[in-house]
Amino acid sequence: MKTLKIYKSILWMLLFTLSAALHAQDEAKAIFTRAVDQLLTNQMDLSIHITTTESDGRSTVKAYDILMGSFGDKDMMRMVMQEPERARGVTIVITQLPGEEGVIEVLTPSNGKVRKMKATPENMERVGTSYILSDYASKSLKEMEFTLAGKEEAEGTSCWLIDTRDKEKTDGKIARFLIEENSYRIREIRVLDAGGESSSVTKLSQYRPLEGVKGKVQPMHIHTEDMKGNTVTEMQITRVAWRPDLKTEDFILEGVTQ
Repeated sequence: MKTLKIYKSILWMLLFTLSAALHAQDEAKAIFTRAVDQLLTNQMDLSIHITTTESDGRSTVKAYDILMGSFGDKDMMRMVMQEPERARGVTIVITQLPGEEGVIEVLTPSNGKVRKMKATPENMERVGTSYILSDYASKSLKEMEFTLAGKEEAEGTSCWLIDTRDKEKTDGKIARFLIEENSYRIREIRVLDAGGESSSVTKLSQYRPLEGVKGKVQPMHIHTEDMKGNTVTEMQITRVAWRPDLKTEDFILEGVTQ
């Protein structure tokens, strides 16, 4: 009888612990979802200015005019380079579908030719779009795990710490989001390696409401420190507008496909 009571006590404790863990996961997911739902991630027209500074002090400047749209299960992005001057007019279109690698198309205005390639991480880096996509593209919530890792004070503002993990990856990496309790705005994103060390830190600031879209806000400044690459990137959004009128035709490149 005593053994049975001990067994029941252990079972009850396990069930209680599991229930609390599931509740914490649900709470973390709810906080994250509410934070992300404030951001407009499609049907957008924006201009951005990016300065990347290397550890030796050298800087590079890039500027883009960007369209972002979702059409059914298809996500599309069109980027027209404005800076540097030698690359002005180069246009990049990225098309992504669920469960597929996606396609990158690059139009070079000097010869009117369009190159096509798979949207692999290497090719994203090659055409200079990986950091932009990482800031704006979001994975399906079904592909992610959520953990409420506690709270932290940031410049006098109490923030939740929400850890997110890609279910399909086994590298142990975590993206830790600092989300303000009072506004649900994402203040900071820390990418942690398997050992818990920060590999990059991104800070979002200068939030402003978007005209014509109730409840949506946009961070106008994004600061990223890459500890592994020893670079600091400053992204300033100089213009942003909601574009519910966007069509797939707005993302078609006119040129000769190679």
